[in-house]
This record gives sequence, structure tokens and C-alpha cells, in this order.
Amino acid sequence: MKFMVIIAEEVKIIDLNSEELGVSVTQLMENAGAAVAQVVLEHYPKAKSIAICCGTGNNGGDGMVAARHLASKDRRIKLILIGQENKIRTPISKQNFKILKQMENSIDIITINDSSKISRMKNDLTDVELIIDALLGIGITCEPYEPIKSAIKALNNANKPIVSVDLPSGMFSDIPKKTKMMVTADLVVTFHDTKPCLTIEGLKEKTIVKGIGVPPEAELFAGIGDLQLAIPKRKATSHKGENGTVLVVGGSIKYSGAPVLASRAALRTGADLVITCIPESIANSVRSDSPNMIVRQLEGDYLTQNHIPEILEIFKKFDVMVLGPGMSDNPQSLRFVTEILNQVPTNKPIVIDADALKALPENLAILKKKPIVLTPHKGEFKIVFGDVLKEKWQDQIQIVLEKTKKHSCSVILKGKYDIISNGQKYKINRTGHEGMTVGGTGDVLAGILGAICAVNSNLFRAACAASYLTGKAGEFAAEDFGNSLLATDVIEKIPEVLAQIRK
Repeated sequence: MKFMVIIAEEVKIIDLNSEELGVSVTQLMENAGAAVAQVVLEHYPKAKSIAICCGTGNNGGDGMVAARHLASKDRRIKLILIGQENKIRTPISKQNFKILKQMENSIDIITINDSSKISRMKNDLTDVELIIDALLGIGITCEPYEPIKSAIKALNNANKPIVSVDLPSGMFSDIPKKTKMMVTADLVVTFHDTKPCLTIEGLKEKTIVKGIGVPPEAELFAGIGDLQLAIPKRKATSHKGENGTVLVVGGSIKYSGAPVLASRAALRTGADLVITCIPESIANSVRSDSPNMIVRQLEGDYLTQNHIPEILEIFKKFDVMVLGPGMSDNPQSLRFVTEILNQVPTNKPIVIDADALKALPENLAILKKKPIVLTPHKGEFKIVFGDVLKEKWQDQIQIVLEKTKKHSCSVILKGKYDIISNGQKYKINRTGHEGMTVGGTGDVLAGILGAICAVNSNLFRAACAASYLTGKAGEFAAEDFGNSLLATDVIEKIPEVLAQIRK
């Protein structure tokens, strides 16, 4: 089996998505610990006495599960907990430690509360034949603190073979190089996919990758993990503007509702400030929609090149632009899109939606110069890229990958199942409801996407989260309204979906 390299954030996303699919983190930890025990029995069959050094996080929990499985195979186990029992951080690790405390006949538990007791640990390591390192996992981003630091030194000086769980403790998972303070492992058992730090010479040949029952769908489909990891936790001390500012540019005498929907969706997703730039002919109707709407009116019935200087001046104070909702395909407006894309700063993301997409076929080179996300449906995709897509989403993936790679952009191809790609990877979103074919839901997606892009510069992550959130809010709206749901109903369900990630 070919394994990929996976960063720490992706591991967290997969864990959460697996749980949403019904495979609990408890089950994944059980499988991980069992996998470690299996590798130990295969590679060190003569090791009858084993010390398992555990930290207080989930990496330590993996080690605790391994201890139970190895004890069941008649191994004499010393479980050395580095840290206080009441500081074990997760419920599943606490539960596994509670189980081990009842296995007093087969497992000796030693607790090292601080570095002054490391000498005790050194003595406990003298009469074992193998050490399992389960001190630290993928979450660390700085040098270990005491007593972990002294524990790592003790492991390295014990002159015993060491098997590390997931990665050698002290390494930074996403950085492919050694650290000053890390366990010198003889073997590493990592899970699901390998990690960047394990690809270096001297470690990659010592690494065994074990599957732990993660459903492939936890990676393929956007899920709750994609949403949770895309939106930073709001600080209690944050002030206006720190949680995203979105400029919505669109509207026309033909379509006044679309920019309203995009703006309201951005606000409901959590953007601190949303300003809507629209033609003056619809300004009063847009203002009257809600006291939350901040409107900048521009002369005329349509957006034109004459409006660009004013819009760019406003955009200086904003994080992201949502361009296109309700703009219409008026020739002046399409020329406006071409010109403003050439003039906007290269460091700020732009969401291009609806009729603004029609200005791109002659200007595809611009996509390589700016951080851009496109949100076409199948027909608009053909207009932009010239490709007719097949009916099944499975048959659409390759062409979406090819086009996004060629033009260095990100795309949400809207459909029953959305396809999200940045040219390097892709995900599928299957949340949603048949009632969402109603007009305006695409504008809602554009607004949600703008709000998330305002706080997350990883446009692929933002796109996956936005697609999932829009569809899930639609599902919640359908519970109340069925096929009679409106785009505004979807917007009002956004907070309910976001509440799930804050539990």
C-alpha cells in the first residue's frame, strides 16, 4: 500500500470527520495502541519486559492501550506516566489510564510528577528489554518542557531499543528535520499516513505505517473537521475587524437581492464587518433589507470601470473581496471585472462568483497572479474553461484538478456533490438538500466563503469549510421547510451549524 505524507492539521481534520461518520476517537486510539503492540511483538518477540513511557495527551493514551494489549500477551509492563494523573488531558486517555490502574497484577504504574524524580525513572529502565516512547505526539510546536525534557534524555541514555509511537517525542510533525531535544528511536510506528518529520534520512527506513481503521470517506468528503479547523477560535479580547472584513462587490438594476444574500451570509458566518458596493439604483432597496447592511452606492445601474478607484480605496481596509453576486453580464460590467482584477492587490483573496465568471475566458492568465477562488456551477465552468463536464461527480474530478493546476487557482464546482480543488488536491462535499436548487444559495456560498477566507489564508481549507457549512445549513433549513426553503432560510441556519464546532 502506498502511503501519503500528512500534516498535523490534516490528522485532526480526519479524526473529527471519522467521528462524524461514526468511528469514534476512542476506537481510533484502540486501533492505534493495538497496532503498536502488534509491531512490538513482531519486531521484538524476545522482549518480555517492556517500559512504556506515556505523556498526558492522546499519544500517551495510545501507549496505554498498547500496554494493555502487550500485557495480554504475557509481557511484563512498566507504565511510566510523565506528569500528574489529574493532568491527563483527554477523557479517552483518562479512561485508558483508569483501566490500567485495575491491572495491578500485570502492569506496574510509576508516576513521575517532576524532573527531580527522573532518577527513579532511570532505575526503572535498567531492568527492561525494550522501551516504548509515547510521550509527545503531533501537536507540539516548541521544545519540550520539564519533566518531559529530562524524560527524553533518560530514554536516550538507557541504552535500550526504543519504539516511538507516531513519531519520536520532541520532533515537530510538519518539519522534516531533527530537533535538539528528541527521542532517538530505533523504530517508529506511525498511523494512517506518514508525517513530514519521518521522511528524513535515518528515520524513513525505521518507520512503519499502520492503518487504524480511518474510513477513506473521512479524507475524501468535507466534514465537520474541515469546518472546525478552518475557522480560528475567537479571542475574548479581540476587537472589531480581527475576525474578518469582507467587501462584497456586485448587484445591478436587474439583481438587487444577490449582494444582500452574500453580505448577510458573510455576517452570519462571523465576519466583523461587511460592506456592500452596489449601483446607486438599488442602494435604497438593499439598505432597507436590514439595519446590518452597510452600503456604498456607486453611480448608475451597473458596475463600470469608473467605479474601480473608489472600490480599490475601500478595499485597502478589507481582508477579502467577493466579486460578482447579482452583477449581471452587462458588457460594461464584464470590462469592469477584467480591469479590477488587474488592479487589486496580489496578497488579498478574491472570491469570483456568478456573472463575474463570464469575464474570465479571455483573462485566465490573471488567475495565476492573485489568490482567487472560483465558484462556478457546471455551465459556468464550461464558460470559464471551455470544458464540458460529465454527469457523474466521479468523472468530473480529473478535469477540475487539471484546470485548477494549470491556472493556479482554487475552485468549488457546485453540484449535488461539490468538487473542491486547488490543483494539488481535492475534496468532495456531499452536504446539502434538493431544495437548495432555489435561487440565491450560490450567493450564500460566496458570502460564507468570503467570511472564511478573511480569517484563513489557506484557500483550499476555506473552500472545503464553506462548501460543507453551506450544505449543512441547507440541511438544517430543510428540516423546517423541506423543498420550500429559501436562501434566507439557509443563512439563518448558519449559526446552528457553527454551534456544533464550538461544543
